[in-house]
Amino acid sequence: MRHSLIASALALLLLAGCASRPEPTRSFARDAVPPLPAATAVAPVELARRVDTAVLIADDNGHQKVGRAYTVGGQRYVPQRDDDYDVTGIASWYGPTFHGRPTANGEVFDQNAMTAAHTTLPIPSIAEVTNLENGRQVVVRINDRGPFVDDRLIDLSRAAADQLGYRANGLARVRVRYLGPAYPAAGAPDPGYQLADIGGPDTVPALEDVARDAPFSPAWVPATGGELTVQAGAFADLGNANSFASRLEEAGEVWVQAVETGGQTLYRVFVGRWSDRPSADQARTRLASYGVRDARIVSLN
Repeated sequence: MRHSLIASALALLLLAGCASRPEPTRSFARDAVPPLPAATAVAPVELARRVDTAVLIADDNGHQKVGRAYTVGGQRYVPQRDDDYDVTGIASWYGPTFHGRPTANGEVFDQNAMTAAHTTLPIPSIAEVTNLENGRQVVVRINDRGPFVDDRLIDLSRAAADQLGYRANGLARVRVRYLGPAYPAAGAPDPGYQLADIGGPDTVPALEDVARDAPFSPAWVPATGGELTVQAGAFADLGNANSFASRLEEAGEVWVQAVETGGQTLYRVFVGRWSDRPSADQARTRLASYGVRDARIVSLN
């Protein structure tokens, strides 16, 4: 069995083990936060063509491996059949470190194929995964065990994480729905088995680049604190920005601002205010534990 994302876990342990864990120079009371600034209405997401995933589902499940209960990192996992499996949780991804290695059912892991690892579902299986932060959906072949870090729900291949638009962030809140047994000798689903789309891979990082030099919006910011803040993300959809902001509630004072740039409205998510660069940089580093790995420091001036 593969111990998923060992390197990521070690990195988090190193962060947690630092002798001092500086806190922001100022904390903010969330009950005093006013409503988010008014924003331009966003057109509904246009669904891509619906595809018939039934051709991916085998007629019987006799070839699937369920396996015995097992323990990893002190946590016990009990594989089982559950045709009604429909669960929401955190997704991570894995790629180069395991590329070319055997998966739990003896297949070869290909980071460029639409596959995934799950701790308890039978393998191989077909599952639908929805990124609840941007509305994208993909269909993957589950052929591996994992992840075994922080109660994460599913580990997607690099390709699948790209299609769901969260690879640069590392983590995303997703919904996983079991569709049925995969054919034993079939490959991974074609990326064309994508049920909904809002753009190409890595839309959010691309928006980050667009928003980087945009002027700071005059809308509401916390009244007290320093002149520096951390921009954690940028979105074309206000609902997605709000969802992302809610995931960072425990990281500090979080707010969303609209900005017009390049002829479009973007919604930027900011965390906290700091009076000096080192404090802001430490806050930016801590956001990695929330799956945010490309945050940047922004001046409020």
